[in-house]
Amino acid sequence: MIRNTFIFGIGGTGARVVRALTMLLAAGSKLNDTNKVIPIIIDVDTRNADTSRTLKALEAYKLIRSKAYAPQRNSDGSDSSTGFFNTNLNTLSSLQTEGSEKIDDSFQLKFDNLETSFIKYVDPKEELVNDVTMDMLRALYDDTPSNHERYENTELNLRLDEGFKGNPNIGCVVFNGLSSLKEYQFVAKSINPDDRIFIVSSIFGGTGSSGFPQLIKLIKGDDRLRDIKIGALTVMPYYKIEAKKKTGGDGKISSESFDAKTEAALSYYAKHMAGQLNALYHVWDTAIKQYEYNAGGDKQLDPAHLVEMIGATAIIDFVNKPDEALGQKGVTKYFDYGIIQESSSVDFRHFYNWSASKIMQPLALLSYAMKVYLDYIPNLTGEVFYKDLLKDSLHSDLFYQTLSSFFDTHFRGWLKEMASNERKFEPVQLDESLNSFITGKVIPIKKIFGIVRDSGLSASFLSEKLGKIEDELRKTIPDTEKEKRFLQLLNQIALECYNVLGALPTMTE
Repeated sequence: MIRNTFIFGIGGTGARVVRALTMLLAAGSKLNDTNKVIPIIIDVDTRNADTSRTLKALEAYKLIRSKAYAPQRNSDGSDSSTGFFNTNLNTLSSLQTEGSEKIDDSFQLKFDNLETSFIKYVDPKEELVNDVTMDMLRALYDDTPSNHERYENTELNLRLDEGFKGNPNIGCVVFNGLSSLKEYQFVAKSINPDDRIFIVSSIFGGTGSSGFPQLIKLIKGDDRLRDIKIGALTVMPYYKIEAKKKTGGDGKISSESFDAKTEAALSYYAKHMAGQLNALYHVWDTAIKQYEYNAGGDKQLDPAHLVEMIGATAIIDFVNKPDEALGQKGVTKYFDYGIIQESSSVDFRHFYNWSASKIMQPLALLSYAMKVYLDYIPNLTGEVFYKDLLKDSLHSDLFYQTLSSFFDTHFRGWLKEMASNERKFEPVQLDESLNSFITGKVIPIKKIFGIVRDSGLSASFLSEKLGKIEDELRKTIPDTEKEKRFLQLLNQIALECYNVLGALPTMTE
């Protein structure tokens, strides 16, 4: 059965997990029985830098794949593409049919009329002033007078286009309007009962914890989708933010309330959402780092975290599970995630067999490809493969510009961020040579009587292999498809590097 998978990333945490998923799918982690993956980012903080960064990575992925892959179909209609960027990661607009209502070619679902305060959102015509209803609102929400220093931070006066600032009681009101959005109505019509849905949200903020139950309510309220397979990832606290007094922040968000909000949300989910999902994944971390205080907007740019990458693996696991491995009607199966050994610094050695083969090996291959592309290929300008594929295109063609940006800004930047977090994830040594590139395993230089006989993954090794690979690829992939040929070249040179490595390091080495 070939299906589409719709992934809703709610709030900043949802966007960061989708960012990690983009990297894992770029590495070639395979999704079974899947035609398209449609990520849908939902974040009312319109200028959130975390969300913007994720959207840019998704757009780069989409362009690279569109240039390097022609449709390759199996007899059952499934996509037979393999290697880097093999998953058809696309926007909602790719599902449009002739005659259907046009929607933006975007990975983001945008709310309307949020450039205002919460009170003006619920009372745009000011019809509630001096009315009993206004008194009720003031009983439910903080409404400190306008001459008070805390005025802009209080609930009724909070600007909604800056996010909910950890207030799920506000978020649930706004998310009630989700069904009226044109894009959501298109989503609801586009999802088929045999497709799958996965929802990513945090449980300790405002946007994720309020948006998640509202979205489930909408989906389950659609008779056509009542029995669709739904998975979700609930991200519990894995960071804190510095206190206002240390940073001069505006005080709208406090991590002191994260645990209480988590407990309250879990209690609500257990009571009202049991059996609504087929699979619910949990992930959290006890090595808590304090991030610099930012209330949102273009300054909200938190470093990538191992928790987000592990969260992305939950999506891959859910998509690849057969129906019988998921909870059946009215029953939810629960999944947690663990590593082999507790450590403040994590690398390839810390993962169990499923993650090692399905996630870590592809990640190692993409890391090799990135290293070769950024650090070695620019020095091989005299080689035939370079003249054939790159000489007139590397710095001018949109495909190569986007590939360079993806490797340098998105992928390498993502790895650097995780390597600098409180619990490091550092699978590769970015500044080392290829022989010392994989953390925990060095490729030795072999000498006989003091003479080097095998220098491992050297520039000469790469030059020879790249030339031979290009000679073979040229026989089957014409010059009219040079982008496809080059991406296959990177796939195969990465495999050559991995073959010299032999295998990923393990705890027993």
